[in-house]
Amino acid sequence: MKTLARFALLIVLILVMPVPAAPALPFKSKVTRQNYERIHNGMTKAQVEKILGKPAEMKNEMGLQDLGEFDSWIYWHGEIMVMIGFTNGYVSDKSWTQG
Repeated sequence: MKTLARFALLIVLILVMPVPAAPALPFKSKVTRQNYERIHNGMTKAQVEKILGKPAEMKNEMGLQDLGEFDSWIYWHGEIMVMIGFTNGYVSDKSWTQG
């Protein structure tokens, strides 16, 4: 009986103990206008990922008549969408859309 009472007490203590907040600080997105402005043509995917992090979406297409490989990385943060375009692995265009 003592074992059952101790087990019940342990369960009660676990349930009433305060649980630390998952992240103590709110998540801070790397998708900012300042970071967007740091992206320029000719950068590699690794350089972009270091600045903006991993994209929410990635799209890949082969160019016509073997003109190369085209990739689009899309980032979202609230009403902001950032698209980074790569040609053969290097930044070739970018866009910032805020709705």
